[in-house]
Amino acid sequence: MDSGGVLDSLPLPISIVTCVIGLLVFFRNVRQAVPSILFVLAFFAVIVLSLVFSSENVDIEYRKMIFAAQTLLPTMGLVLGQLVRDEQNAIPRAFMWVLLLVVPFQLFAGVLQNTLTLTHYLYVFTIYQHFQYVPVIFVMAYCLVMVHLYESQKPLSFFLTFVMGMYVIASASFLAISLYIGFVLLFFLITILRFKTTRLNSFLIIGAGILAVALIMSLYFLAAKNNKIADGEKGVYYLKFQSLANGKMPTNVAERLSDWKMYGNWIGESKRTLVFGHVSPPPREIKTSPHNWYIDLSYNLGLLSLLPVLALIIFTALLIRRFHGALSSETWWLTGLVAFMVLVDCNFKVTLRQPYPGIFAYFLWGLLLSRLRFQPAPKLGA
Repeated sequence: MDSGGVLDSLPLPISIVTCVIGLLVFFRNVRQAVPSILFVLAFFAVIVLSLVFSSENVDIEYRKMIFAAQTLLPTMGLVLGQLVRDEQNAIPRAFMWVLLLVVPFQLFAGVLQNTLTLTHYLYVFTIYQHFQYVPVIFVMAYCLVMVHLYESQKPLSFFLTFVMGMYVIASASFLAISLYIGFVLLFFLITILRFKTTRLNSFLIIGAGILAVALIMSLYFLAAKNNKIADGEKGVYYLKFQSLANGKMPTNVAERLSDWKMYGNWIGESKRTLVFGHVSPPPREIKTSPHNWYIDLSYNLGLLSLLPVLALIIFTALLIRRFHGALSSETWWLTGLVAFMVLVDCNFKVTLRQPYPGIFAYFLWGLLLSRLRFQPAPKLGA
């Protein structure tokens, strides 16, 4: 679905309502969320400065106000994440059941609709942004499930590993595919080294599943290379997988490089645009976004808007450095996932200004801050 930039036609996620309810329920823990609240307030302040000073006129352009709201709205996930401690792994369990219910259903619906790619139409409901954003979210959720529940839910973990492999291939999302493959290889390598050969049969099953996924991926590549994909799916596979199958740079990657250069020239048009951003986003018929959250933020709100984000990144890094010797393996995995979202995913998509992935990403970031806050104090001299 393309909303055409019309807010009234944009489907809003139930996660917005969930965040509001969660903030009310966990408000008693507000003291532990002070860093997140300070970030939101600082972010709000620089956004207001951009709205006021990006133009010589007092009038604020409507489209820029919408952009500001889109940028600020997902930050409620950061506050909610830091309000929650989740010592009973309720969040990974919830993720597991969502994935087990939705992913096989979505794949089966695609088969019924005779498509190689993911379908957004699941008969009972639809999935908005099912190619660009949701696959990365689902893989992130899968990673947390494996990290926290693998030992207690092995059969479901094996099944989930296989169906998620099918899912990422059908998603045509290079970021989701890369994250899935990288995580599976690293996670099971660490697990094998930890248990050595005592669970060889389990790893043979996983290896067979990965081999099957690799075989299916090869079939998709051959279909793309030989141009045997139905017309309706060319927009995803013809422009991405076919270029890769023929040894060329994927079209979407080449377009991003061009967009970044174009937006970079726009950002530096004047001192005002450099500091406070432009009066309004570019016309949608020219570009809807630069496919990079940081560049998008700099163009619309100026370099000033990056300061709170940079401060939050540094604050998180300092906490990790302070408690690195006491962090559990689960917290280290969560650190890696948050780093992937903030440093990788946000550099290829406008993740943090979309309500769907933005709330999820900020929530995991807040959850990481919550865990870092309750680490035991390091010993003197450590």
